[in-house]
Amino acid sequence: MASRKYNLPSTNSLIAFEAVARRQSFARAAEELNTSQPAISRHIRNLEIRFGTDLFDRSGARIRLTRAGEGFFMQVVQMLDGLQSAIEDLATTGREVTLVCSHTVSHLLVMPRYAMLRRILGPQVELRLLTAEYNLVQAAIDTGADIVFEYASAPPERQHVIVCPEEIKPVGTRAIVDQAVAALDGNGPPPPLLSLQRENHGWLSWTDWLTDRPAAADWSISETHDNYVYLLEAAVAGNGLALGWRGFVNSYVERGDLVELPGGWFSKGTHIYARLTRHGAQNTAAQKCLHLLSDLLSAE
Repeated sequence: MASRKYNLPSTNSLIAFEAVARRQSFARAAEELNTSQPAISRHIRNLEIRFGTDLFDRSGARIRLTRAGEGFFMQVVQMLDGLQSAIEDLATTGREVTLVCSHTVSHLLVMPRYAMLRRILGPQVELRLLTAEYNLVQAAIDTGADIVFEYASAPPERQHVIVCPEEIKPVGTRAIVDQAVAALDGNGPPPPLLSLQRENHGWLSWTDWLTDRPAAADWSISETHDNYVYLLEAAVAGNGLALGWRGFVNSYVERGDLVELPGGWFSKGTHIYARLTRHGAQNTAAQKCLHLLSDLLSAE
C-alpha cells in the first residue's frame, strides 16, 4: 500500500480560520473559542504566509473572505464536519455491549444477572442481548457482537472468563427422584427420561451419564424437547427425569421446583466460557462487562 504523507496546518489554525470566517470577526471568534484575539490573528497570519495568499479582505468595516478564502472555507468546513462525525462515531464505541448466546444461556444464566450488569455498567452503556441457536452463534458474532458464550474443552485464545464447568446431574420432582433412587437400588421401574431432540454439539448427554452408571443401563428416553428451558418445565410438571446442568438448574432447585438426584456431579472437563470477540477486544465497556460476569458468577 502506498504511504501517505500529509502536509497540513494545525487543527487549531483551521478551527480558528473557520470561526473567523463564520463570525466575520476576529474578536467574536476569539470569544467563541475562549482564547485571545492576538492568538486568532497569529493563526490566520500563519495560514496566509503558508499559502502565500490573503484569506480575508480587511479593507472594510467588516472582514470578508477573499475568493481564495471562500474556496478554502468550504473545504475546511467539510473536513472539520467529517472529522467531528468520525470522532462522535468513535466515541460511541464503549457505550454499547452486545452479548451473543443460545436461548438457554440467555434465559438461565444471563437474564438472572442482567439487571445487576446494567446497574453496574451504568446508564451510559447500552447492554444488548442477541440469542441464536448454538450452531448459528458464529454468524451472530459476525454482526459485531462483543461477548460470546460457548462450550469448549480448552480455554479460548481471546480474553475470557469461565462461566461455569459443564457438570451434569439428573433432576426432577421429589416423586420422580425417589423413583430414580429406588430404581438404582433395584427396587422398581426406572423413571422416564427427558432429553433434547436436536444435535448435541458435543455437550454432555444421557449417554455419558448412563454409561458411568451400569445400574441405569436400561433406562430409556421417553420424551424429547427442542429447547432446554421447555425440557426443565416438563420436569417441573413431573413428566420425567431431566439432565440438569450446574448453573442452569440452580434457580429451579433453590425454589424447590426440582430436586437433585443424590450423588456427585458428572463432568468430562468441558467448560462454558464467555469470551471477547475481535470487536469486543476493542470495546472497553465489553471488557468491563466480561469481568463483571466473572465477579457475579463467582459470588454465587
